[in-house]
Amino acid sequence: MSLLGRFLGSGRSKAYAEGVDHLEEGRYAEAVDSLRIAALGKSDTPSGSLASFHFRQALLREGRRLLRTEAKAEAVPYFAEAAALWDQYPDLHCLLGAAHGLTGSWETALVEGRVALRLNADYAEARLLEAVALQALGRDREAVLSLNDLVESGRRVDHWLINSLADKGPYQESNIPDDLMTILERSLSGQSEKEEVASAVALCRAGRWEEGLERFADLVERRPRYPDYRTRHAAALFQMGQNEKALAEVEAALALNESYRTAVDLKGLILAEEGQLHAAAEFLREADEKLQDAKPASTHEELFAAYLRGVLALMTGRAASVRDVLGEWPDLIRNFARAELLLAAAEHLTDQPAACGRRLTALVDEWTAEPIYFYLQACHQLAARNFQEVAGVLSRWPSAGTEGRDNRPLYLEGLVAVQQGRVPSAPDETADGGDEAIAEAAWTFLGARSEFLQGADTKCWWSCQKLVDQGLATEGVLRLQTRAAAVASGEIAPDWKPVPVIPDSCLPGAVHYQVNCGQAAEAAAMVAGHREVHPENLMGFWLDASFWLDPVRNWIA
Repeated sequence: MSLLGRFLGSGRSKAYAEGVDHLEEGRYAEAVDSLRIAALGKSDTPSGSLASFHFRQALLREGRRLLRTEAKAEAVPYFAEAAALWDQYPDLHCLLGAAHGLTGSWETALVEGRVALRLNADYAEARLLEAVALQALGRDREAVLSLNDLVESGRRVDHWLINSLADKGPYQESNIPDDLMTILERSLSGQSEKEEVASAVALCRAGRWEEGLERFADLVERRPRYPDYRTRHAAALFQMGQNEKALAEVEAALALNESYRTAVDLKGLILAEEGQLHAAAEFLREADEKLQDAKPASTHEELFAAYLRGVLALMTGRAASVRDVLGEWPDLIRNFARAELLLAAAEHLTDQPAACGRRLTALVDEWTAEPIYFYLQACHQLAARNFQEVAGVLSRWPSAGTEGRDNRPLYLEGLVAVQQGRVPSAPDETADGGDEAIAEAAWTFLGARSEFLQGADTKCWWSCQKLVDQGLATEGVLRLQTRAAAVASGEIAPDWKPVPVIPDSCLPGAVHYQVNCGQAAEAAAMVAGHREVHPENLMGFWLDASFWLDPVRNWIA
């Protein structure tokens, strides 16, 4: 599955899935054609979604590829489309200007370079483009001013391009370097240090983490004061499970630039991954207060940042605030389904079952090949005893894309039966649900409920006791066990007493309390035990941090 597939979930539209595959395989022109459909639809306007982000990346990568060939003029339409759609991005105007200039249209190149500089006065490549364009137009005096402005910006920005030119200045008409155009072409076509970064990222995305890690380590050693390199190095360490080193590296990046949002979010993610959910939430809250006036991150990073903060709000008992951070994002169902699901969870936890159900229904309708949404929707309807709706969900259950036989529909059918007072069919012992299989404990409890319906009270009691002995006592298990004990005809020890358990209604509060006391591991164990017996209880999903974080773990890779 592609990196984006792991972020958003598989089952995207055909055009989207094909576009992502083309992009990651280096077939950028084909990626452009597919992702244009997925990103723009009928609106001809990018939505700010991750699909739009990858469409922009496809345009840039194909344009850069063409700049490295003799067919430089063919790069112009790609950059022009990108700059028209995202006209506030200075790098797009700079690339468009360079493409025009390298094919002889230096007047247009100068215009686009200056547009980029209006958007970011310290954009080194745009300042170089301005200087090269002025030199090509015979305006050497102005070119000198641009070069000196470029060197002067080195007081504010640490950039390899500035560093490479600084020792040759100050510039006059007599000492303008004669290789400026070559430097421009190398820096913008991807033949510079940027290409090394892109290569390291590509290695990581291909799963070659050790090689990518070495590349990032080399870049950090070469440019120790570049927070971007340190942050990417930290991300690679994080993906390798070296969280302690990753945290140290991201702290070093923040020491260089405390307002670097990518580093801020990565630190929050690492803390959350380490189980420090409350600490992660507090760190991000404090960072956000400091960064209110800071330059915003790119759209896809802003979306992830909102999602991460929403997850931490949910896990620390502030479910009502999830909508505050995610509610304004457009079309999450299509663009980031897990974020839409997070909103559904928040509504469930704040006693809005109808709103939660509407979101789950919409997710099922949009993601027709994703069993997880069907399962969650069926569980939601089951809790409300809407048995016809459960049957409708089961009739549409996706069959493609699962390894082995998915045993969740069989389990749901059994639950419907016992809730209706019917004895369910005996489960198929060979049923295999793959990674999403219903646990043995849940089948044991379903069997106990069936035994009770059949009047096998003592047998039911012992089935429940089996779960208790395994440390899987729940309110539901004890409720059934005490009912069975009251009417059992077999032998039950006269001194037996039900073990104390946390009521199901107290589960969210207990989890939030433990998380906020720094006991996230204990909270996770409590949720895991409950879900093992009652996988139909949506709280077992909503209160599981890994359910929310695992699918987006590779976001920064």
